[in-house]
Amino acid sequence: MYAIAPPSAPVLPVDTLLRPADLEAYAREMPIATAVLPRLQALLLAEETSISDVVDLVMLDPSLALRVMQAASNARHSPRPAGSLAEALQRLGADEVYRVTAAFALGRFLNRPLRSYCIGPTEYWRRSLACALAMVDLAPANGLDERVAYTVGLLHALGMLFIDRHLRCVGAPHLRFDAHSPGLWPKAEVMLTGMNHARAAAFVLRAWNFSEEIVEPIEHQLRPGAATRFRAMASLLAEARTVATELVAKLPAPGQEPGRPLLELVGDEWRASLAEQILLVEGTPL
Repeated sequence: MYAIAPPSAPVLPVDTLLRPADLEAYAREMPIATAVLPRLQALLLAEETSISDVVDLVMLDPSLALRVMQAASNARHSPRPAGSLAEALQRLGADEVYRVTAAFALGRFLNRPLRSYCIGPTEYWRRSLACALAMVDLAPANGLDERVAYTVGLLHALGMLFIDRHLRCVGAPHLRFDAHSPGLWPKAEVMLTGMNHARAAAFVLRAWNFSEEIVEPIEHQLRPGAATRFRAMASLLAEARTVATELVAKLPAPGQEPGRPLLELVGDEWRASLAEQILLVEGTPL
């Protein structure tokens, strides 16, 4: 289930149980952008939301506002730069603003290595983004909200970050989950910490006041049939996370141009489209 790296000195037994109080403490360490996302979602889903409301919210994080401006100035949206944040928001539209904001706000702490899982920062972030993009494409055919689906996909692996953080905090960084058997990770997580990453993510997201339509699918992503209210979204997540894991394994290293056409690398046009979007977010020339 997990492996122990050979220590340089005798390792004393440590308590690796992950408790709610630990998760609460780790959640408070996250940057302001994590507080922006659920509030932005509430604004964009409200029936009466003005552009000025969104401007005020995005301006809580200047770097986030800059990212929105840059996205609106992309040739895909307009041949000229956006003159103001309000213009950028109007040009992008509500759905695209939400995706840009969510990806940037969360990317800064999802883009980090997970030593316990033997996963580098790029791979973890790419898996999260690939899952979100796949969820958006699959949602309409299942009658599901695209914005909710995107958020669920982006946050689905959040619990891994907290489990990895916990093992480092309690002095057990030598513990490793088997990087070659991700299907066994949840069982190993429970054996080691008392909870799997899906449950850990759900606890934190509820603490951050995310809605149950986002939390429940993430909580039950390993067993979608256990979901009571949002089973369809949980099932979609189970499908999308598999697609994301397989896709990311075929992508070139960050900043490296693909040696072959994306279609040849990933196998079909849909996955090639997902790969292109991921590489564009990273700034990789295509």
